[in-house]
Amino acid sequence: MRTGQLLIVFCVLQALSAVSAARPLVFGTFPIPLMVESEQQGIFIDLTRALAAEAGLDIHITVFPAKRALSEFEQGNLDGLFPALSVTMPVAYDRSLSIYSKDDFAFTLKGQPVLSTPEQLQRKRVGITAGYPYSPLLTGQPGIQFMSANTDIQNVQMLLAGRIDVFVVEEHSGLRALEQAGAVSRVQYDPARPLSRQDTFYAFRADQEGHILAGQINAALQRLQDSGTLANIMARRPHAGAQDHN
Repeated sequence: MRTGQLLIVFCVLQALSAVSAARPLVFGTFPIPLMVESEQQGIFIDLTRALAAEAGLDIHITVFPAKRALSEFEQGNLDGLFPALSVTMPVAYDRSLSIYSKDDFAFTLKGQPVLSTPEQLQRKRVGITAGYPYSPLLTGQPGIQFMSANTDIQNVQMLLAGRIDVFVVEEHSGLRALEQAGAVSRVQYDPARPLSRQDTFYAFRADQEGHILAGQINAALQRLQDSGTLANIMARRPHAGAQDHN
C-alpha cells in the first residue's frame, strides 16, 4: 500500500475514534411507559447501554420531557436523541438503522366495534396522550374529535368512564396502562391491524461528528442483531397474546 493510501486510512481511523475518545456523549430521551421508565430503567435504556458497551462509547443518558428533548437536540446540546421519528424532528439529522416500529392501535371498550383504520375514527372522540408523536395518517384524518390527556392511564380512565370513544396508543404502552388501571378484561383492540406504523431510530447531529457516530452505532446495532442480543432486549415487552382481544 502506498504512503498516501496509508495516510488516508490513518486519518479515517483517527476520525472514527475521535467521537469516543474526546468526551462523554450525551443522549437525550423522554419518558415512555416500559420503554423509558427512568435514566436507569426501560427497554430503550437497556438497548442504549448495550450499544454503548458494544461500540466502546461513553454515553450519558438524560431524560427530559418530550418537547424539551427535541429542543435540546435542536439547540445542538445532545449528541444523540432516542427514540426519534421523522415526523417530529425539528432540524436536519443523521440517523441510525431502525430500532423499533411504533405501532399505534385503537383501544375500545368490549361490546363496541373493533376499529383498525383511521377512517373508522371519524365522528368519534379519540383520546391521545400529550407529548406522543402520532402519524399524519391519524392527525390529518378529518372529522375526528381529539381529546388529549397527560398520561396513558388517564386516557384509559376516560375510556372506562365513557368520556372518549377510542384511546389511540402504542401497543405496549397501552397494554401497560391497562394493566396498571386494572382494565385488561374490559378493553379490546386488533393486534394484527395497527392504525399506523412509524419507524424509530437514534438521531444524531447532521455534521461530520454526527455522521461518524451514526456509523459506530449502526455497526454496534448490527453486531447486537447478529448475536441475538437485540432480540432478547426487545423481547422484554409484554405480549399482545396476554389479553383477550375479541
